[in-house]
This record gives sequence, C-alpha cells and structure tokens, in this order.
Amino acid sequence: MGIARSSRLVVLAALMSPVLAAAPALAEDGLALLQRIAQGSRQLTYTGTFVYRSGDKVDTSRIAHSLSNGIEVERIEALDGSPREVLRAGSEVKCFFPEEKLVIIENRSRQRGFPALLPAGLGSLPEHYAIRRGAQARVAGLTSRAVLLEPRDALRFGHEFWMDAASGLLLKANLIGERGETLESFAFTQVAIGGPLEKEALKPRFDAERVRVQQVRATEVKPDDMDWSFRTTLPGFRRVATMKRQSAPGNPESLHVVFSDGLASISVFIEPGGLSGEAQAVSTAGPVNVYRRQVGEHRLVVMGEVPALAVKRLGDGIERRRK
Repeated sequence: MGIARSSRLVVLAALMSPVLAAAPALAEDGLALLQRIAQGSRQLTYTGTFVYRSGDKVDTSRIAHSLSNGIEVERIEALDGSPREVLRAGSEVKCFFPEEKLVIIENRSRQRGFPALLPAGLGSLPEHYAIRRGAQARVAGLTSRAVLLEPRDALRFGHEFWMDAASGLLLKANLIGERGETLESFAFTQVAIGGPLEKEALKPRFDAERVRVQQVRATEVKPDDMDWSFRTTLPGFRRVATMKRQSAPGNPESLHVVFSDGLASISVFIEPGGLSGEAQAVSTAGPVNVYRRQVGEHRLVVMGEVPALAVKRLGDGIERRRK
C-alpha cells in the first residue's frame, strides 16, 4: 500500500471512533510480532539461501546461524559474483576476499546481525511508524505472517516484514520508498529451521593462512569527549554508538557516530582531509542516501537507508565544539 493511499485511509479512520478505539491494539499486536522477529533471528538455529535485491543488483547468498553459550555465530557466503564470505562470532566479524587474498577483521560492539533490516529496538517505534498486521503468505514454502510499518514523517522509509508463523524467523523484508516503491528486499528461497548444524556449516571455506590480514581498529568514545557537536536532532533517532575507527595502521582515524530510531540507522563519519570550500552534495546508492560536507579541514559523510532530507538535516547541524 502506497504512503499517499494510506494517508487518505488515516483521514477516513479519524471519522470513525470504533476504528480509533482499535488502533492501539493493532499497534500493540504489531509490536508483538516485531518482538518475535527480533528474538527469532538472534536465537534460532537455521540454514538457508536468500536473495538480496537493490535496484538492478541481485545477489544470492547462503547463511548458517546458531546461538552457542549465549554467543551468536553465523556464516554468510556469496553464491554469485566474486567469492566472498563473512564469519561473525559475537562482536568479531571476519570478511574473506579470496581473490584479493585479503581478510578484514573488525570488532563491532553494536553489531545488529542478519538481516540488516532487523529491528534493533522497539520502544518508541509506534510514535514514528503506523504499525499493522498484514495478510498471511507463503515464503520459501513456509506460512508467514506480515507486519507493515508506514512512516509518520518524511525522515524514514517504510518496512514490510514476513515472519515464519511457527518460529518467528524473518523470511522476507522490503524497504519501501517515499513513492511506495520497493527500494531493497531480501527473501529466503530455501530455509531449514532448528536442529543441530552440520559440523562444517560455520567454518570458513577459504584458506586464511596465506592471505593478508587487515585489522580495523575501533575504540569506543564517550560523547562528552568528542570535539564535535550535533545541533540538529531528528525526532526518534538517538545516538547508539560513538567510536574512533582506523581502517589500517598509518591511516588517519575517523570518528564514527551511529544514530537509530530502533529500525532505521544513520552513520556519521568525520575524518581529516578534503578541500576547504568543497561543495556540499547529496548522492544516492540504491536505498542509501549520502550527504557530504566539508567543515574546515574535515570531511563529513552522513549516510543511511533513510530519505535524503534526514541525512542532510543531520549533517547540516554538525559543527566543531568551541574550546
């Protein structure tokens, strides 16, 4: 359902008191489904094949996931294009690129897990999204239940989720743009839920002994210790991570700040470099909007799967703190 059409329905609903009385219950029911999705995709053991679509780009990958002694372990392997593999154990993420003979290792204390569209926190979502249950459907041969989220403002996109009715595992998700178009999607084509995994399912398939290892260093930073201030706040978005990152020894450190409304997230990168007076620019890469801005001797990059208005508004409010 398009956003414009849903807005017309909201106006009609405002004239109908029985519908208004039921609205909180619908939102509460939708939150319960989202909670099942959030728990299921973290706690369940599953293997499967999924397809990711973004614009003209289509990727097929295989995933294996389990929870062992409270630690999530998962392995994702690309099945088309250049060989690549991601292995995650808790907060440590290893990305294997065998053609480049490269392994990138990073510790991500705020890792959200698979899939990227999975809600990370649910508390204030009803303030910023209209949440409702959708119809049942079949995904990867399983009966699924849908939950739909329509944004209440122009600072976020809509979402459609389909979860396995029996286990709560997220089977399919769509990111919906401002005109009701699908910006990004993923869907399982085959999935097996539960039971022990095969012994080799979570082990890397590529030889990690004869490759170059690149360690990405990330250090948590207290917000009060930053040299930067954010004068503009976006309703519903709160700061969830602040860290200094160094992609390789000898490279300059960058400040990385992450904001989230519990579903959508925006990353801000601030690093030395760029030319003073360089023009501001907004660009789009699939569902991701990117805003670049030069502040003195620092380059600012604000990016996220949110409308361009959101990244520009946040980016324009960033300035150096006065000492």
